[in-house]
Amino acid sequence: MLIKEMNAILVADDLVDFLEDHPEHPALVHSVFPHAVNFLIEGEELITLTNQDDITPMGLLVDSRVSFRQYLKPGDKLVLDVDRVTTVKGVFAVNLREAQVWQTRSWMHLTPRPIEELDQLNLELSNWLLNQPALGLLPLLPRLMRCSTNSTMVKDNLYSRYIADDLEAFTIAIQTSEWERALELADHLIGFGMGSTPACDDFLAAYLIIFKIADELIPGRFPWVREFNQAIASKAKERSTLISANMLRHAGDGKTSRSHQDLIQACLFNEKSDLEKLASRVIRHGATSGGDFLLGLVCALDWYRTVMMEYTKEGEQAWVESVRLQSVPSI
Repeated sequence: MLIKEMNAILVADDLVDFLEDHPEHPALVHSVFPHAVNFLIEGEELITLTNQDDITPMGLLVDSRVSFRQYLKPGDKLVLDVDRVTTVKGVFAVNLREAQVWQTRSWMHLTPRPIEELDQLNLELSNWLLNQPALGLLPLLPRLMRCSTNSTMVKDNLYSRYIADDLEAFTIAIQTSEWERALELADHLIGFGMGSTPACDDFLAAYLIIFKIADELIPGRFPWVREFNQAIASKAKERSTLISANMLRHAGDGKTSRSHQDLIQACLFNEKSDLEKLASRVIRHGATSGGDFLLGLVCALDWYRTVMMEYTKEGEQAWVESVRLQSVPSI
């Protein structure tokens, strides 16, 4: 059989770091889809190869549109090197030499939006979601966001109906800073749903990313975030799929796919972009994964707005108190 060689267009920065530190590293094909392949390394970490104009943390995007199932199958052995990925049998290879590096945390140097702008954008995103097909967890949007809809009654489904109370309890626990209670409730959420990334895992991923961003924007303000995010990722190892566990681990580090990253940046930072266009890209992920993530995102942004308003008010109050305490010069 002739070798099938592809050229990488983008490579995630964390994958570049791994390849530089682990030359000629062995890997196994974990799962194969028409437009994506997962390589297993270190026994529990995945590298995702895709050709669908998106890229994930520890991932790479190639220029070929052929189905990967023609060339790879689960269990195939590979060798990973800094400039090339090759099957041991030599029938498939990806050239990395000319690929650009994608920054998995490119939001780190951006300027946060004013709260008023964030409020408006989250309202726009919520209203847009209300007009999308009510699949997966989306029927719960009015309930979780406490918003009304003038459309016909949203039809729920078996999955959203079953998990509704736990999901609502989780969002309330987050809003009221009951982190231990939220972690207990997460036991009912992690791994719930069908597919390689169950519905509630996608929902939780959005929260973990927003928690991480908030923690880095105001260091020391949210000392629970690191432990909380790590706990969710640890629970996912036992309760969910390997693909989903990797997704939640990355989310806990503030990392997600490029399409999701672009939308989050548009919401939180001073980035001019078409919000509906970015949301449309995200919602196309999986059968319901995109919509489940978006539901988590609007809920997480609601939390972010609340805590940032509190932080701003505390800062203003501290300034007033400092002025009051200044000594008044005598005449």
